[in-house]
Amino acid sequence: MPWAWTIPIRIRTRIRLRIREVREILVVPSMPDVIPSLDSVTPEWLTSLLRQRGVLERGRVLDVKIRSNPAFNSVAAHLEPVYSADAPAGVPERLFIKIKQHRWGRDEVSFYRMAMRQKPPLPMLIPFIDGAYDEDTGISHCLMLDVSGTHHAPVSRASLLAGDGVPKAGELAGCVEALASLHAYWWEHPDLRDGPVRIPTPFTDEESYMAEVRDQAEEWRRFSASAAAELPRELIELYDRRIEALPTLWDRYLKHRIARFSKLTVCHSDCYFTQFLCPDDPEIHGTYLSDMEEACIYLGAEDLVYVFATFWTREQRQENDRELRCLKRYYETLVNRGVKDYSWDDLCMDYRLQMIWRVELPVWDQQNGSSPDYWRPKMQCLADAYRDWDCAALL
Repeated sequence: MPWAWTIPIRIRTRIRLRIREVREILVVPSMPDVIPSLDSVTPEWLTSLLRQRGVLERGRVLDVKIRSNPAFNSVAAHLEPVYSADAPAGVPERLFIKIKQHRWGRDEVSFYRMAMRQKPPLPMLIPFIDGAYDEDTGISHCLMLDVSGTHHAPVSRASLLAGDGVPKAGELAGCVEALASLHAYWWEHPDLRDGPVRIPTPFTDEESYMAEVRDQAEEWRRFSASAAAELPRELIELYDRRIEALPTLWDRYLKHRIARFSKLTVCHSDCYFTQFLCPDDPEIHGTYLSDMEEACIYLGAEDLVYVFATFWTREQRQENDRELRCLKRYYETLVNRGVKDYSWDDLCMDYRLQMIWRVELPVWDQQNGSSPDYWRPKMQCLADAYRDWDCAALL
């Protein structure tokens, strides 16, 4: 399942940490019946839950076979219910559960519960059955269909980090369309204004934005003192110029857009290709996005920079215009899904803006203990994309 395939070095930037900090202040009601451990996954519990969800109209669960999953960021397991003979046809034969502590699963539960209310179900999300969160203990669980028998990751973690992170053509197209469909569905959606998913803290107001800029400037200063001597001068100048100009971006590009809730959507916000699940048989199943614990409201291009610029080299992006073709497929899918008043030039501008913001990722990585083998290739990929898209012209 997807949580075993996710990159283990989570890119928990200050943006995400501050999302968490702000939500600690918000009143988040506890959700009942949280499963604190796999010991609590009993036939009785599963019978009751499936009945409540309308999945098990009659009969009951006699036994549950539990097979653990080596997910790094949760207690996770594949479940195989054994039903009584009078259970109806079509009951789920395989389920997947993940249990998280320390409040790390709260936002994912909130997102999926919001998504469950949408009709018809969103096809780019793994069918979700139940989620619960306990504010007192910080424990949560998510229960959904187990699609490991019908889907696979388009790129492995090892391949991604080794520089071989380009999916097969058909699978790449499916990932792009799934992401665009997610963004299109939630584009300026009314449920987002007062819902559980939030705008990242640095972009909620000018004060928060400027605080983030100061933090990044200090982070870059420390990076320069410890690692800049190893980098070419032109790369240092790119980052110096970026830091100098960051304060101006709020008024010029973000302030009014955030205030008007204009052209914003739900972003995955940790959107590497390892977060997708592609069908073994595309004629039967579609592509899924997984692991929504970092979901936020922001510019959709946030996710595009993760998938196309963070680990793709210049050669990989430019081969047969791969990056440009992916962006055009993404844009065409947005339009076909009903997004209006958002031009191709708007998308390109957003992509460049997010490149300016996300080029800082490897600096954060280095300052938080990542090895040079991890942050240097990422820095090169992002810096090359930054130059190719002439992001400095926006500063």
